[in-house]
Amino acid sequence: MHRLLLVLFCLGLFPAVSLGEVNAELGVEVRAFRDAGLFGQERFQPSFRAEVEYLSRWGDNDFEVRGFGRYDLEDDERSRVDLREAAWTHVGNGWELKMGVSKEFWGVTESLHLVDVINQTDLVENLNGEDRLGQPMTKVSFEQDWGTLDLFWLPYFRERTFVGKDGRLGYPVVVDTDAAEYDSGAKQWRSDFAFRYSHYIGEFEFAISHFSGTSREPSFRFNGDILNPILTPFYLTIDQTGLELMYIYEDWLFNFEGISNSGIDNSVIGSSKQGERYSAAVFGLEYTQVGIFDSRADLGWLLEYLFDDRKEAAPTNFEQDIFVGWRYAFNDEDSSEILAGFAYDPESEEILYSVEASKRLTNDLKINIEALFFEGGEPQKSDLMSVLSVPSVNNKTAFLQNEDYIQLELVKYF
Repeated sequence: MHRLLLVLFCLGLFPAVSLGEVNAELGVEVRAFRDAGLFGQERFQPSFRAEVEYLSRWGDNDFEVRGFGRYDLEDDERSRVDLREAAWTHVGNGWELKMGVSKEFWGVTESLHLVDVINQTDLVENLNGEDRLGQPMTKVSFEQDWGTLDLFWLPYFRERTFVGKDGRLGYPVVVDTDAAEYDSGAKQWRSDFAFRYSHYIGEFEFAISHFSGTSREPSFRFNGDILNPILTPFYLTIDQTGLELMYIYEDWLFNFEGISNSGIDNSVIGSSKQGERYSAAVFGLEYTQVGIFDSRADLGWLLEYLFDDRKEAAPTNFEQDIFVGWRYAFNDEDSSEILAGFAYDPESEEILYSVEASKRLTNDLKINIEALFFEGGEPQKSDLMSVLSVPSVNNKTAFLQNEDYIQLELVKYF
């Protein structure tokens, strides 16, 4: 009898115990480039990827683990296994605690997410920066009538990934990630801190954030060896304050992202004065035509302006650009959609075209298509002195001019 009472007591304490569920997906990907690489890299780049996810719930506690692996037949740096998420979450009354490795997304614009600073970019996966590495963190959230406040402690820094010498869509000089340098003496073990406050008033949403820690975007130092040129990542300590605004009016959506960032080092490539603060912003709008052509489909028109007050000194390609895009959602049972657009620099007349499309072929099979095309810049010359020279401010996409590609991926879900 006492054993039965013990069982009933435990069930009363933990009324919702779950052994969890496992989901998995396998992907086969092929990138086909229009031209051979600047230094003879292959035109075709096949690879295989796998993702496994485990989810479990125990009362007010959630546990999530997500592993990722890719094997690339051409680029050794793209072949690896990574722990994307492994986090425990406890949900209280108006508050939440998360501990472990996780992902956190900030931002409201389409073309560039300036404020999204918590997770490191996984650059070997995609040039668009949408893929992120898992970040070790402790996060405490408070959700009340006055808004939502998120507090972060980030005890460990993850370095950015870069393609290898046989990879594509990388820098024309090899990046030596093993020799990365830091502004902080604690290096990867420097504790970073951040907070984000978000709220809404009717159809108006806003968020204010601040991050203090190691910059997720490195600068680069050249080793000075012409016979064996190498770039070394250098990670500064920064303070970044961000602002997000979004307003919905009928079929219109207006958005804004802006940052003020400190911590510029003039000893690295593509930077300006030491300690000078800079600001950057993206603001735009999206108009959706619901049920276009008397169908179930919706067509969204996107227009955004990207600005960085460092202008020519900015290491990014998007220092004063215009983005125009179209989002076509078929709203069918196969979740078919297309996103196409281009970013245009009025001063240099460089253009980046992009297309993303996806469609479910069956309940457990999906096809993804992606393409990038570059136009307007002068192709990078293959001689070493040209590669090592400081690029023209009106030709920042020089090393990408022969990197046009189409990517096809088939994904199987389990």
